[in-house]
Amino acid sequence: MEVALPDEVRRASQSYLDAADRLLPGAITSVAVGGSVALGAYRPKASDIDLIATLDDAWRGRSGLIPRLRALHLSQLPRLLGRAVRGMGISACCNTSFVWTSEISRPVTQIEPIASHVGELFNPRGAFDVNPVIWHELQHGGIALRGGDISTWGLDPESDELLAWTLNNLLGYWKPLMLRTERRRGALGAGRVQWRLLGPARMHATLATGDVISKQEAGERALTLFPHHAPILGVALAHLRGEDAPDAAPRSEWRRLTVACMREIISESEQLPR
Repeated sequence: MEVALPDEVRRASQSYLDAADRLLPGAITSVAVGGSVALGAYRPKASDIDLIATLDDAWRGRSGLIPRLRALHLSQLPRLLGRAVRGMGISACCNTSFVWTSEISRPVTQIEPIASHVGELFNPRGAFDVNPVIWHELQHGGIALRGGDISTWGLDPESDELLAWTLNNLLGYWKPLMLRTERRRGALGAGRVQWRLLGPARMHATLATGDVISKQEAGERALTLFPHHAPILGVALAHLRGEDAPDAAPRSEWRRLTVACMREIISESEQLPR
């Protein structure tokens, strides 16, 4: 799939890489954009920017590496705050997973990530995004910013592991989240509805088709497969698009409706043939 790099992504990633080259001179050997960009679903003024970056192995063992990666993470604050002041929200944030250059061609589940940062969180020991789903996105729509075309990277997404990994993620994260949502009380905001519904909807799509699709596509697909959940799926999709929530689902019912929809999507996902 041919994907164009949005101007907003180009500017933000260039600013990020300029900071990286100042803080870690010569360290970043290759960088690629995945996530919503790779899926053709990037939303200006709303989406984040998901990056995979490789570090030169000459930096192994350097005591200053993790502090420098932390500083790179924080270097985005002035740009992000400026966007927020201009009414763009906290968007176009670069979320990066770092791996060693020598490991990028390993089977993805055998790679040992160096560190990562997502939003305000910095992980000095690992990276969730080093997994078969993200590698699938990179291979089919990722855009290299440095290090040559992604087809030359030798990525091994372990396609045979995609369904098993997705099911484990569904049962290990999304199902417990459903149970916690059910136990708790109080209002559930539209953003939380979106997260809880479109995530499992994406998992269902992958388990059913073997493909990885965007939240928007997954939500629209769920409307077709689970039309009786249309009122709460409409809330999730409206929030994703930056629109006001429809009136079909009363806010006082959002939590109950979200749990019911999650339960059915997860249950059907578990029963899909593999």
